[in-house]
Amino acid sequence: MAALGESRADVLIIGAGVIGASAALALARSGLDVLVVDRNSGVGDGSTGASAGIIRVHASDPQSSALADDALTVWTNWREFLDPDPAEQLARFVQCGSLILDAGNGFAGQAANAMTVAGVTFDEWTLDDMSGHFPYFDFHRFGPPRSVDDEAFWADPTDYLGGGIFTPQSGYIGDPTLAAVNLMQAARRAGARVRLAATVVSIDVDGDRVVGVTLGDGTVVLAEAVLVVAGPNTDTLIRGIDAAADFRVRTRRIREELIHVPAPPTLNVALDGVHLVDGDLNINFRPERDDAFLVGSNGDRADERTYIDDPDDFDRLVTADVWQRTTLRLARRIPDVGIPRTRMGVVGLYDAAEDWLPIYDRTCYDGLFVAMATSGTQFKTAPIVGELLRYVIETELNGRDHTAEPFRSPVSNRTYSTSQFSRLRTPQKDQSRG
Repeated sequence: MAALGESRADVLIIGAGVIGASAALALARSGLDVLVVDRNSGVGDGSTGASAGIIRVHASDPQSSALADDALTVWTNWREFLDPDPAEQLARFVQCGSLILDAGNGFAGQAANAMTVAGVTFDEWTLDDMSGHFPYFDFHRFGPPRSVDDEAFWADPTDYLGGGIFTPQSGYIGDPTLAAVNLMQAARRAGARVRLAATVVSIDVDGDRVVGVTLGDGTVVLAEAVLVVAGPNTDTLIRGIDAAADFRVRTRRIREELIHVPAPPTLNVALDGVHLVDGDLNINFRPERDDAFLVGSNGDRADERTYIDDPDDFDRLVTADVWQRTTLRLARRIPDVGIPRTRMGVVGLYDAAEDWLPIYDRTCYDGLFVAMATSGTQFKTAPIVGELLRYVIETELNGRDHTAEPFRSPVSNRTYSTSQFSRLRTPQKDQSRG
């Protein structure tokens, strides 16, 4: 299986984000010769860098919740998982808990049911419980989510939220890019090779089988398998050879803004902060260091999403409209937060499926695989997804259907059906980004 220089590999991975790095690590540890290529100059420089880095265990369905719970085991044992060099700087998991407000839209109950089936622990909190733990929140019911231009947005609320769900084990990674770098360093130690600033101009096929790729400098890299995990650029790459012809689930590119908002001076976010899922106001935020919040959309309102056709052509600056909407909604939940004078934040492009579930599957070409529609939801599962992708690739290369056999988690006794992540699935109607 030895590769011949950089012209051949057992598995070639297109994309050096957190999912690509995790797959590289799992495949290299299994003994395969792995080459990762990415057009960016650094690992994790794409949509990974625009991730909120939230590590949560709630989800709309039991399998997604269980997968996140398994991944949490890895995040909380990051050094042991990576076996890094002593001097290597590592991403740090910060446990702050997640509070999912019961906004009356059914999601809190759906998440509670999913976690119950998955065997994931959580607490059901009353309004008094929530107020006791987080007195700086105003738990009035402001929803349903409205535009700040709607007079009803400014109306004085009269009712309170009924309660919520709390998962104390949840948290976040403050530097998602560093987490991807950590995974890739571990992959390199396991034998993987990485070539950055290398643009793939074509995925090369012979009949119904992939044979490799051609890079922008003319280099032809031959491979037994090609895994495309290029975030928002994945769709463009595979459609160039009509590899998405049999997909039953649509993907789209969504522009996402994460707004940086200073916390009230009297609040120590490091001690008293929490990851809040607020469907009542359609915001989702977590602590940022010890003096700020990182706030984004909860993804529930389709009319507040911006879809992008060309992944290389979108506004990368925080916009006035999103900044105003986000900060004013946050100020309703945290009255003392104030409105910052300066627009600060992170803007990225998320690759998402219409049902918010990822696609981890082969394509209509033998040897060509995809990990797509992961942005905004799957950073949390990345350490386990690498193993899942290894299972998918090795199973298919051995001539078997990966959806016909369960994937067994390496950190628990749980088994998973990969058919939930199939390109051939019927899109689920009740999924939420969460």
